[in-house]
Amino acid sequence: MRGLALFTFDLRFQWRHGFYFVYLLVCAVYWVLLRLIPEPYRDEAAVVLTFSDPCALGLIMAGGIVLLERDQGIHDPLFVSPIHLREYLLAKSGSLSLLSLMAGWVIHLASGSLPGSPLAFSVGILLTSSFMTLLSIGVAARYRTINGFILMIQVKSLPFVLPLLGFFDWWYTDLFLFLPTEGTLRLLVSPKGGENLLEILYSITILIIWNYGAYLWTYRTYKRHVLMHIGEGETKNGKI
Repeated sequence: MRGLALFTFDLRFQWRHGFYFVYLLVCAVYWVLLRLIPEPYRDEAAVVLTFSDPCALGLIMAGGIVLLERDQGIHDPLFVSPIHLREYLLAKSGSLSLLSLMAGWVIHLASGSLPGSPLAFSVGILLTSSFMTLLSIGVAARYRTINGFILMIQVKSLPFVLPLLGFFDWWYTDLFLFLPTEGTLRLLVSPKGGENLLEILYSITILIIWNYGAYLWTYRTYKRHVLMHIGEGETKNGKI
């Protein structure tokens, strides 16, 4: 129940601070952009935009929310309550993944076609967004300024963009198979009917492994850099 309450709180927090409105504008821009692209290239462009959307949403928005919560002093009363860090992280990744899923479908529908495998397409967006969200929260926990966060999140996320080189047939190496975003691209372009079952299973597995690793890293990082300092703001202000 606490996890569901946190999930609902995150949705309200994102709505109150205009995240959904901003994302509606972003989707509208993507829609217009796709309509301007020649039809033979539209499906490929839709995949790339869908791929980049959960990455950007998870990376930038999750970290921004954490920094905003810290600035507003939400963490102190939140973690003094019986809330577990596990529930906090899962609620954050869940709420932003839901937003990514809705945006991903809007973007892809703008291309005028449906994904070959809607289920694989949806799973790819959800797992990619949750991974990027966890990565972003872990980085944001280490920094108190937006400039420091943006700089480091770009450094941390750069390797995960590399599979796009293979997608465009510019350069490919089997090392891409160890990156979660290689699985993302394969799920987004999965053939109709899920004919290549092994490829789908590989893609989901590599994304789950990276999600789990990101969760463990973020959990330890958040506990060290945030939870260990709960209450310090009040102490420094002389309230305790």
